Amino acid sequence: MVTLNHGACSPGADKNVNIQWEVIPPIPPAEGKAVQFGVAGPTAGAHGNFMLVAGGANFEDAMPWRGGTKLYHDEIFLLEMKSDGQLNWKQCSEKLPYPMAYAACVTLPQGVVSVGGENAEGPVSDVFLFSFADGKINSDRLPSLPEALTSSGATVAGEMVFVQGGLTASGASAAFYSLDLENQDAGWQRLSDLPVQMSHSVVVSQSDGSELCIYVIGGRNKTSEVHTFRSEVWKYSPSSASWSKVSEISTGDGHSFGLSAGTGVARGNSQIVLFGGDKGVYFNQTERFNHALETAGDEQAKKEIWARKDSLLTNHPGFSKDILGFDTRTQTWTLLGTVHGDSPATTVAFGWKGRVMIPSGEIRPGVRTPNVLALKFE
Repeated sequence: MVTLNHGACSPGADKNVNIQWEVIPPIPPAEGKAVQFGVAGPTAGAHGNFMLVAGGANFEDAMPWRGGTKLYHDEIFLLEMKSDGQLNWKQCSEKLPYPMAYAACVTLPQGVVSVGGENAEGPVSDVFLFSFADGKINSDRLPSLPEALTSSGATVAGEMVFVQGGLTASGASAAFYSLDLENQDAGWQRLSDLPVQMSHSVVVSQSDGSELCIYVIGGRNKTSEVHTFRSEVWKYSPSSASWSKVSEISTGDGHSFGLSAGTGVARGNSQIVLFGGDKGVYFNQTERFNHALETAGDEQAKKEIWARKDSLLTNHPGFSKDILGFDTRTQTWTLLGTVHGDSPATTVAFGWKGRVMIPSGEIRPGVRTPNVLALKFE
């Protein structure tokens, strides 16, 4: 791996954090294709010497607002780290059980668990465990969710997998489920609902100083013609089986903001690191254009509105580049640095070989990336 830069912290960032970025080979084109467009919502994680990036969705013929077709994929790619540190991609002969995207994914010692997600027909309830041996994919079914959910958040605490929120066929969900991997016959248990219905949240387990808790950060829901991008940080305390609001997303300057579709990991004993995400400004403007198009009185007005919408989306600057740290003990935020290059949303962050990996994802509306972000905290 080649180091890109050292100390990539922005002005005002936490000077005690040194972020080291590394070059990772991009995901190669699928067999029979000349280009790898990248995907949003990949099934991704790590097991042993392998990193998995599979499935996901993209637009390969045209942008979605210009009539592009959303494609769901079932290809599986593995990135292997050799004993000398060299990295090599390969496309597996095995495929996902079906083309799917936007599953909630967690990396475990046993492999990568994908929970729910969607295919071209809508949300699904299937849960899978993917493990790798000698570069071969093993796919095992785990108990299905009680309901079909896509764009949920998931985390793991010990042998327990937790899943919060997401989208059902009718909208955002407040549901909170757990699965005990050592007692799978009991299936998923519904715990106390989050006080807010949300999808596209970052869900991470971390200690609050007293016990290991589940944190749900940001997300979005729709209660009017536009989505509300949430700023809340919710904490689930297992000892009381209850939720409490503990903070709002901030860069540490006291001003909070909504954020959805970012990624996050636990770091150390009391920090959650949040990468990127969508603050919703362009998302909401697009929704307002869509509403205006539905209510426009004549074709000329529709053409003018569509042209403004097309310009807005075509010139989208990309998603937030902020890397934020949340201290679960002091409940304070710090700006740690900025994402190197394009900042992907609708993907997953996880640890692998001492690094945080963030593969593929959406970097602007309708645009995916085949690149993989890799960083170390020094």
